[in-house]
Amino acid sequence: MSKLLKTAAIAAIITGFANTASALEITRPLEVPGTSVEMFDGAVMSETTYGLPVLPETAKIGVARVDGGRLIPTPHGEEFDWELLKRRTDFNIEVMNAGNYLKYTPEVSRFDPDSDNRIDEIRLTAANEGYSHVLIYGLYSDAYLSSFGGKALRETGLKVDEDCESWDQAKAKALLVDSYTGEVLGAAKADEITYNIGYLADDVERLITDLSEV
Repeated sequence: MSKLLKTAAIAAIITGFANTASALEITRPLEVPGTSVEMFDGAVMSETTYGLPVLPETAKIGVARVDGGRLIPTPHGEEFDWELLKRRTDFNIEVMNAGNYLKYTPEVSRFDPDSDNRIDEIRLTAANEGYSHVLIYGLYSDAYLSSFGGKALRETGLKVDEDCESWDQAKAKALLVDSYTGEVLGAAKADEITYNIGYLADDVERLITDLSEV
């Protein structure tokens, strides 16, 4: 190839590169002098979670009745009180089937030592049954000062804030627990239980209303 032809070919290649660069420059975002373009670095969590209620409307709450720390079938009269509460609120509230507990706990002979973590086993049962939250409640000895289900609160396996009313004593006490984390979101109490647990259910209504507000 002659020197002239080589020079022409090189010039054509250079021109092609220049045209390509020019085309790419057109597609770049317009930049204002003195500013910089930053890459998107994902959603800001504070913007997506700030202001959300502690208890969302989509919560599914299982009600668990304990006696001596054990999950037992809910007495009929008390079950009716929880049904009335469900009708008064927009939350999905269901009484848990005590028999489901046996599906997730090891079988223990009546001659063997009992489980030392029954409250947390109830929470895990609720989670496995699809309840996002579980309302665990008991009467008398299950609602003593600084204890629940016959155990000191710090030994239940639950996460309890120092300011939570769960530390207080009452004739009836209920803890609203996040089934997945074990965190106690709040407590309800009642000292009038002559006619089942209607007053306790009323205080639970107050509790879930407070937790569902922003």
